[in-house]
Amino acid sequence: MTLYISGSNRKKNCYKILEDLKGGADTLISLADKNIHYCLGCISCVNNLEEYCVINDDMREIYHEMKKADKIVIATPIYMNHISGILKNVIDRLMPYFSHDELLKGKKVYIITVGQMGEKENEEIADNIKTYFESLAEEDFMDFNVVFLRNLSSGNIVTIDDVTKNYDNYNQIIEELKQKIKE
Repeated sequence: MTLYISGSNRKKNCYKILEDLKGGADTLISLADKNIHYCLGCISCVNNLEEYCVINDDMREIYHEMKKADKIVIATPIYMNHISGILKNVIDRLMPYFSHDELLKGKKVYIITVGQMGEKENEEIADNIKTYFESLAEEDFMDFNVVFLRNLSSGNIVTIDDVTKNYDNYNQIIEELKQKIKE
């Protein structure tokens, strides 16, 4: 089973891409629909718990789905030259996975970024996001395998803001991404 996580505060481009990638038995979670609190930094997850955080919010569902998934595909908009704040909250709340690394160990995590500028203009930002996820995936940290799939452009947010209209070959891109996820 593959878990798809839309890291956007809106159900637009990232959600649309993941919806188009998702298979019948897969799960799609939109963080826009979730109530996820900030990490408290209490490290109870390291000291006392098996695998979960003491905060009782929608992260429990995400922990459960991550545990079941063989692969995790994350699409994030580029906000302020990085991932969205809500996705960063989710990553901060993965501390239980750091302390109990067998929960993510060996899983493949795929990353898709979507920015308002063109692909070339977003290339350096996308590389920084890729480096960020690679640092999380290191063997002495969370030990998952990270694959950067694609940096896409939603076009000018005022006049386009629709990834499907920004690419004449959108369906071909989706098929290529599906193949990469199957590998």
